[in-house]
Amino acid sequence: MKNILLTLTVLLAVMGAGAGLLPVPVTPAQAADSASLPVVAPVISCNALGNVDLAPAVGAPVHGQKVTVLQTPKGKFCKVTGQIALAISFEVDLPMEHWTQRFLQGGCGGLCGMTRVGVSNAGACAPALNGEFVMAGDDMGHTGSMMGLAQGAFGRDPQKRIDFAYRANHITTLAAKALTAAFYGRAPKYSYFVGRSDGGREALMEAQRFPDDFDGISAGAPAALFTVQNSFYHAWNVRGNQRADGTSILLQGRVGVLHDAVIRHCDTLSGVKDGILEDPRTCHFDPAWVRCPAGQSDISHCLTAEETQAAVRLYTGATDASGHPYIIGGPLPGSELQWALPATAHGESMSNGIAASAIAYVIPAQVDEKAADLGRFRFDDASFARMSELATLYNAENTNLRAFHKRGGRLILWHGLADQSISPLNTIAYYQGVQREMGVEQTDQFMRFYLLPGVGHCGNGEGFPQVDFLSPLMAWTETGLTPAAIRTERTAQGREPMGQPPGSNGKPPAGGQIHVAPMPSQPYARPNATAIASRPVYPYPYIARYAGAGDVNDARNYRPVKSPVSLPMTFTSHATPLIGPDNQKQYGVRDGRLVVEGAK
Repeated sequence: MKNILLTLTVLLAVMGAGAGLLPVPVTPAQAADSASLPVVAPVISCNALGNVDLAPAVGAPVHGQKVTVLQTPKGKFCKVTGQIALAISFEVDLPMEHWTQRFLQGGCGGLCGMTRVGVSNAGACAPALNGEFVMAGDDMGHTGSMMGLAQGAFGRDPQKRIDFAYRANHITTLAAKALTAAFYGRAPKYSYFVGRSDGGREALMEAQRFPDDFDGISAGAPAALFTVQNSFYHAWNVRGNQRADGTSILLQGRVGVLHDAVIRHCDTLSGVKDGILEDPRTCHFDPAWVRCPAGQSDISHCLTAEETQAAVRLYTGATDASGHPYIIGGPLPGSELQWALPATAHGESMSNGIAASAIAYVIPAQVDEKAADLGRFRFDDASFARMSELATLYNAENTNLRAFHKRGGRLILWHGLADQSISPLNTIAYYQGVQREMGVEQTDQFMRFYLLPGVGHCGNGEGFPQVDFLSPLMAWTETGLTPAAIRTERTAQGREPMGQPPGSNGKPPAGGQIHVAPMPSQPYARPNATAIASRPVYPYPYIARYAGAGDVNDARNYRPVKSPVSLPMTFTSHATPLIGPDNQKQYGVRDGRLVVEGAK
């Protein structure tokens, strides 16, 4: 049966090869079934694994190494924890009963600061659900909450900056592979990295800086343009919506007026009037269209002139005094319900916390605690230069992925089109940059890019946020089945790690807040929730259009068409030159300062 299923799946892929697309999505079950591998048993005890010296493998001292047997509904795991110098806490969980020769490391969001093992966007992947992976995670070299002003204080230590930027995940990978080889007597046959948000940046960083670490990588909503995104983008979300006295203009309770007008005005392009924009880049909407007439007292269905001007600024994004943009792009039409806005004029938004911490402690070369007051931030060239001093440390915008491609790596890149925290235009610009650097044909050999209509940051939103990217990534990596259509789903209540909070009835969390559901560390995936509707997504620049017959909530009744915006976009901003080939450097610490390795 497995061979028949694989043959059918490959045949479908060949049939769709003319357009590089499948008319019907390959199900996760098919993808996972086609990549089954035999079980390998441990060759030493869990206790013996605690005596393995990891220092030679990672090239640094390892402290506090401990082992415990973890009892789970998916069987027993040998859990190994420890700390790699300087202060990288890690956890590796190794199946004691049914390891199928795979290793998976999960990225960490925000500014991290916690050690957790887990995997996202894998809720229909049988090996991940069954706990068949060796799984690893780390805290990126420091401890604390994922977000908040104090969390960025690790930036006072230059080595911790390096560990957060790129070293921690790589070192943890080396430790996990060494433990795997010792426990089972062999290395993993396939290794995967899955991350989103900053975890998406971390995923791209692995492909760019350490191409030998992983065979397959899934990077979702990546904060790849870290130095600009966490400074200019989020600071503008705050300052562009403020009066001179610091009070906020456009509030959570008012963006529904804007969103409803966008949906009325713009073609969904899917052939279905469902309020979801398949490609919001085609929507040319002017907030002035919903401005209240002068003298009108009832503003429940329109925006004041002041609110209208604030909306224009938020759509546009950070600019200098002459209007030249500093960022790749602001939030897209259709994302309004997700915007990071305060509930009251004197309240704070998610963007305030992100920008204040990053600008004060993490992004600039010199820590400046007073910079946490965003009222001091200036949208000018001097500020941009200061925020870009360490772009070669933090950003994951290297478009030269030849080393990753040469060793057979596979990369799935994805982004929600209603993302309020990181503009999907950033990821489009990066993808186009890879195509320019490596050529479209070569890029297609190892990289697929998907945009999810109506989906917010890493999930939630009015679209179809439940999706399994790990199954198609595994099938591509292990059997050569190139991903085409991928099934996305809507559930009665979001259950994604960054999905809707309980009782939200499918609506985005107010004010653009990223709701982090309780997610205990566990070495297996959570199963998907029951779907109430589905829709395919296709490799960029294709979008889904209803075939004209059948249930509009069934992915099988959609076909791929090229987006009207199918030609490469042109991005003109101060941030655009930060995307390009070979634009990263290796850093070290000398006399308590960050230095570029090899520099005098």
